[in-house]
Amino acid sequence: MTTHRTARAASVAAALTVGIAVAGCSLFQELQSADSSTPATDGSSGGSDGSGSGSGSGSGSGGAEAHACVIASDDRCENQDTLRSCDPSTGEATVYSCTDVCGGNLNFSCLLASTEGQHACWCVVPGAGKQLSCTGLEDCLRACEASQSAPAGCADTCFSRTNAETIRSYGALVFCANEYCDTACHEDQAACGDCVAEAIQFGGGDCTLERALCDQDDGTDDPWWPTG
Repeated sequence: MTTHRTARAASVAAALTVGIAVAGCSLFQELQSADSSTPATDGSSGGSDGSGSGSGSGSGSGGAEAHACVIASDDRCENQDTLRSCDPSTGEATVYSCTDVCGGNLNFSCLLASTEGQHACWCVVPGAGKQLSCTGLEDCLRACEASQSAPAGCADTCFSRTNAETIRSYGALVFCANEYCDTACHEDQAACGDCVAEAIQFGGGDCTLERALCDQDDGTDDPWWPTG
């Protein structure tokens, strides 16, 4: 995993980079061990599982808050592409662009990434074509989670089988579900996973549009067949 960022961002990333699923949240639990599926906090980015495709750069934009930040209230995703990260060691909350953080990779979404309430950008590598629709990508990632013997690069393979537009569409749904369940995840970690999973599956809260757009994305690229 290759990253290029400021010294401050690098030190924070080393301390805060964690698996995407919080304790009790089963969604994407398997992805904690996949390099490119590891969220990028404060300027870190995930690479691929040994393929060498993609590197992250940039420390984002924004500045420190005047008061000492608190993770529970000052560490959050402002939208799918914007991370507001609280550094408890310095008391600073800094705003990062996930697009800048991911560098040459694609930002899938900004999500809750730890039981302590820290959030992160999730950087991935799209494929050259579209074999999976939005619901196909959803099913693929869920299969990675459900399998006890899934390889470390399982999630990478899912993302590599579809294009950036589809990845972003599903990322918008996942972000929306996480935002909808934000309070529940902070107050009751045991209920977090079910809340997020149900919001994704049924478009709970304000996620009806995102769910519908994912469901409508049912086309794939036509397979190429030799003609001669």
